[in-house]
Amino acid sequence: MRGRLLLQKQDRLSVLEQKLDKIDQEETSPLFLGKLRVDRNQARASLLSQIDEHLADYDSFMERTRKVLRSDPPVPRDIQSIKNWLDGTSHVSSTETAFLDHIQRELVSLAPSVDSATRQIETWVEDKFIRYYPKFREAVTQDISRNEDVYIYSGPLIKYMAKAVLLLVISLLLMTPIVICNAVLSLSGRIGVITLSTMVYLMVVSVLANSKTIELIVAGATFATILTVFVGGNNDAPS
Repeated sequence: MRGRLLLQKQDRLSVLEQKLDKIDQEETSPLFLGKLRVDRNQARASLLSQIDEHLADYDSFMERTRKVLRSDPPVPRDIQSIKNWLDGTSHVSSTETAFLDHIQRELVSLAPSVDSATRQIETWVEDKFIRYYPKFREAVTQDISRNEDVYIYSGPLIKYMAKAVLLLVISLLLMTPIVICNAVLSLSGRIGVITLSTMVYLMVVSVLANSKTIELIVAGATFATILTVFVGGNNDAPS
């Protein structure tokens, strides 16, 4: 839909440009084309005013479109939560909620973006609590929803647990290859450990964080360099 509107605005500007070229070509006083202050062609002045108006509208539409396209996509879990609430309450007509069945890339999230790694781990921790600890949702002090069909968790436990899990993952990613390298005596074995650890590290980072390619390259190079320095510093170990 946005593409269609954009093409329509482009075509309108193209038509106005053609009209302006025609007026310039039919101008009987060349001086008017080289000096705007003495231009007395009212048709050209009116057309330029229209072009300025439509161009401003075109630029504004492009800027709005760019902002929308930069918006974060919604989390599938949130979409499913809305669908569950609609199915359970039937408060909204199905024709007005059909947009939820569209392709996910056509939907955007209006909520401010958060660290994707933290969000994914918090979601995972909450799902595990709900599955393995049934009384988790029964705590009244943690549910701020006034609707019995809606559960909104507000306690700090999920965030604390997510941070603990994230710190554990980071610690394992950083310390495990060092411990293994310290146990492996051969240089070729240590190089293999560094290579495998770097691949695992980049894979985890790419999954948990919305990292750009250059950020992954820098992170991988830094991680590999640290391990290589460690190996070089312990290269005197007996083989």
